[in-house]
Amino acid sequence: MGDNANGGLITEDGVVGRDQVAWDAALLANRLRGRGVRAGDRVVLSAANSAEFVVALFALIAVDVSIVLVDHRQTAKEHRRSIAHAKVEWLLCDETVPADELDVETISLGNVLSEVRLSRPVDAFADVQDALSFEPWYRRDDGLVLWSSGTTGTPKGIVRSGGSVRDNIERTQRRMGYVGTDVLMPLLPFSHQYGLSIILLWWWSEFTLVVNPSNRLDRALDRISEHGVTVVDATPSSYDTMLAIYGKRTRYHGSLASVRMWCVGGAPLPAALSGRFRTVLGKPLLDGYGSSEAGNIALAVEPDPRGVGRALDGVDIRIVDAQGDSLPPGERGEIVVRTPDYMNALLGEDGEPVPILDRDYRTNDLGWLDDQGNLTLVGRKQAVHRLGHTIYPDALVEKVERCGRPVRVIPFDNERLGSELVFVVADEQDRSPGHWRARFADELAEYERPNRVVVVPEFPLNLNGKVDIEALSEVARGRVHGDAPSIPHPERLRALRSVVEFLQSQRSQVHELLTEVSHHATVNGEIDLCIRTLEGAQDEVLKHRPRAVGGAAVFMPSNIPLYSYVLYLLIPSLYCDQISFRASSKIADLTRKLHELLSPAHKLPIHDCSMAQREFIAGPVAESELVVFTGTYHNAEKVRRQLSSEQLFVFFGQGVNPFIVGSDADLRSAIPALIDVRMINSGQDCFGPDRIFVHDSVADVFVPALCHYAAKLRHGDNRDTTSDYGSMYYLEAFADSFDYLRRNSRHIVSGGEVSIIDMHLRPTVLELPLDPKAQAAEMFAPIFNVVRYSTDDELLSVLNSPYYIDRAMGATVYGDMPEVVEFLRKRHHVTINSTLVDHDDGNEPFGGRGIVANYAALGNRRVAEPLLLSKAVAEHLGTESRRRELIGAADV
Repeated sequence: MGDNANGGLITEDGVVGRDQVAWDAALLANRLRGRGVRAGDRVVLSAANSAEFVVALFALIAVDVSIVLVDHRQTAKEHRRSIAHAKVEWLLCDETVPADELDVETISLGNVLSEVRLSRPVDAFADVQDALSFEPWYRRDDGLVLWSSGTTGTPKGIVRSGGSVRDNIERTQRRMGYVGTDVLMPLLPFSHQYGLSIILLWWWSEFTLVVNPSNRLDRALDRISEHGVTVVDATPSSYDTMLAIYGKRTRYHGSLASVRMWCVGGAPLPAALSGRFRTVLGKPLLDGYGSSEAGNIALAVEPDPRGVGRALDGVDIRIVDAQGDSLPPGERGEIVVRTPDYMNALLGEDGEPVPILDRDYRTNDLGWLDDQGNLTLVGRKQAVHRLGHTIYPDALVEKVERCGRPVRVIPFDNERLGSELVFVVADEQDRSPGHWRARFADELAEYERPNRVVVVPEFPLNLNGKVDIEALSEVARGRVHGDAPSIPHPERLRALRSVVEFLQSQRSQVHELLTEVSHHATVNGEIDLCIRTLEGAQDEVLKHRPRAVGGAAVFMPSNIPLYSYVLYLLIPSLYCDQISFRASSKIADLTRKLHELLSPAHKLPIHDCSMAQREFIAGPVAESELVVFTGTYHNAEKVRRQLSSEQLFVFFGQGVNPFIVGSDADLRSAIPALIDVRMINSGQDCFGPDRIFVHDSVADVFVPALCHYAAKLRHGDNRDTTSDYGSMYYLEAFADSFDYLRRNSRHIVSGGEVSIIDMHLRPTVLELPLDPKAQAAEMFAPIFNVVRYSTDDELLSVLNSPYYIDRAMGATVYGDMPEVVEFLRKRHHVTINSTLVDHDDGNEPFGGRGIVANYAALGNRRVAEPLLLSKAVAEHLGTESRRRELIGAADV
């Protein structure tokens, strides 16, 4: 799509120059006129973020229609409502919109980008500015129809003139000072006010625009470094997710320095997120204030960003009291805006614009101004009355968020009190309501304090990234009126919290121990994952409600010792009376040290059984209701056959975990992702793919690139923070790998060097022939086994072989391969354009339906399925509620 990105659109497929956008928009405008679209027609534009969306927007402006924007993620029902309400005559949409369910004339955006790729248009459209004249649209009173967010009811149709849109963009440019060398990347839906303003800014300025799907935040971080992005725009929830990804993947550290402005809007910015972002990335989030009704109102900029900044040129902001009188700086009140960019009408029930005569925009938002005119947004006005006092719930939110987590206050009518206040806290650490009630007491007057506190992992969001108040109210209402399910040993939640606090406060001590067997990067990720998993333990057990289990016996694995301790010992202690474990002989000493380190923190009935396997089976295993085995299928079957028909046996084995690269895969993402997952713990991890299938059409690029990047990886001691991988720890795995490379030496294309003295095996790439009958032995080493394939059928002939079916656990696909994905999903946990590690969640079932990969067994019945211990116990031994029913029946 061109070689020069300057001033153009950078898409996933390449670069579309500004002239090319103009050319394609002019062609589409002509095509629309040919279909019968006329000036003044109402036309819905609904599509995902893409160059096609941009072209379509400019074409519609050129035709001088009334443009109705509808989020493509809305349901068919909501599309029908918008179309009917606005009396829409035409729909322009892409394949994400259910057009066949909508009763309106439809024009597809497919193929609107022309095949002609010229630096400037041909003679037929030599004067592109004339061909795309926007002047008539600027004069149109109903140039743009947007929809209110709908957080408080049915969305309203907001009518703005084309001229007000243009003027607001010009004010925004004067404030933000974008320059021609800037590269902007909006992580926002183009169909909303915030995203739309970025597109129009691009057209009227000279900067470059990166078009990224608003929900692909992992890809967005890659594109920042790839394209030298200088300005990012996103919602608070997107930045929260980006920080989580950034903390998880060290490859992003130091790669985001090109960004000079991180801009945020679309929803209130929590103070805790703002502070955390500045701490992690060293730059502030630049907040702004705007609305569909008025466009951008205030924007904060460097060097001294405060609140949401000062009003834009020509815009006036006042803070008023309940009587409408202006308040001085520092006092809170309702925000009233007077701007020439304000909407001129709302759509009436008949679809016709109803003029807005009052030009004072009463926002129903609370805020205050400082003496420099900087606006700080508090929240929605919505006063309630309680115990004789008038209270603004969002003003309470501003007070209590000083405690460090996002909070929303949901009021309910109460005849005695006037209002009952439920404080909902988004706390991923799942601290108790009592904890938060105590924290809030220091910030609130007695009459402001909550009647109840509800703790959730995160707030529900609507399509444009704002907190879904209606859904949150249902959460609050459910917890107010419903009884929470029980946990067999709820008193042990405090013990799990103590382990989290220990891992956080004594991280270096834990790190020092685990790096005896694991690389430092793996250990850091393992500790973080364990903290998140422990924090999700309560919700996990409440969700599945396993009954109380008398005892459990666990055969511990030979790797990921801390994560295994959390998954198989700590969390099951919430429903198992006591747990006995036997450490793997390969890391027995380290497992015992780990238990000695953690047991004083939790003081749970978890017992280290240092005995021979035969004694362990005859003693603790025989006495347990639940037996957990990690290891080989052969050994698991030997143990299972010795159990009684009433014992639940849960087996965690091994899978091939194929990594599949399609013909259209983004190799810039696929290769780093493959290296990340294959090199976990220097290649010694069960998530590592034992086979990498690459389509012939990209293999000649993929293999040399993989060899290049693998060769650049730096070897060092496990504790050397500058190293990318370490030596192998497991002697048996090292010997097996050495023998494997010796037998397959003719297939080695990179690496292959082995140092027996320090068990260092350099990352090695092999190209193996495609053989449906070949076995893919589990590799516990930094070895990349690449296999070329030419067709999906050829690939499926391997994946459908008995060997692969029996070992169906996880699978990763890069590229658009619907038939392969559909086949894999029948038996595998499938990830698309991301790795198994990216989706690793210790509180959710994981695995496939291969009998060698994993199964749960009771008596002679084995069920190969994704496994989570609490879920397996609930499904095969029963739930806590069922246990209470049985006890009640027995008492009768």
